[in-house]
Amino acid sequence: MKVKADKKTKSYLAILEASKHLFWKYGITKVTVEEICKQAKVSKMTFYRNFENKLNVAEVVLKKLADKGLSDYNNIMTLDIQFNEKIHRIVQMKYDSSENLSEDFIKDIYGAEDPKLKNILNEAQVKSSVVLHKDFSNAQKSGEIRQDLKIDFVIYMINSLNEKLVDDRLTSMYGNTQELAVELTNFIFYGIMPRNN
Repeated sequence: MKVKADKKTKSYLAILEASKHLFWKYGITKVTVEEICKQAKVSKMTFYRNFENKLNVAEVVLKKLADKGLSDYNNIMTLDIQFNEKIHRIVQMKYDSSENLSEDFIKDIYGAEDPKLKNILNEAQVKSSVVLHKDFSNAQKSGEIRQDLKIDFVIYMINSLNEKLVDDRLTSMYGNTQELAVELTNFIFYGIMPRNN
């Protein structure tokens, strides 16, 4: 990456925002540097002053999305509310964060051949798994998650949801990616609650 974290310029931020918007809507593969520049209202020279290439921008966008998702989750989990309300808010967060998400973006991310993109996904999954394990173990101890469930199994199933988002047979059952993402989230989270909820 060419620009250091402490030197984020207005152009750098505009490129990131434009890239996120375009990637979200059309996927990474279909978006060109020219389209990013047009959306960000910057020249190609400015683009290349800030980023090596489109993939470099995708790496930064993906890292920021992963960090924001974990931060939003942590914010919900620190609220002084019942665990089932936290789960409800997490499901709502998943719904809101997947709004207008294209299948192309999902396929580009989870089918990525680029080792840097895969590494970002793997790191995000490891970080979130540690946090989820701690939170879910605590919730299980206090009776807010079924006692008969193995927390490692729950974490494994949550981590496997990403694979389901690129399963053509499964995606064909839903009108859009957002519907499927929310259905999967509901299935996992509400399936772990005590049977009397």
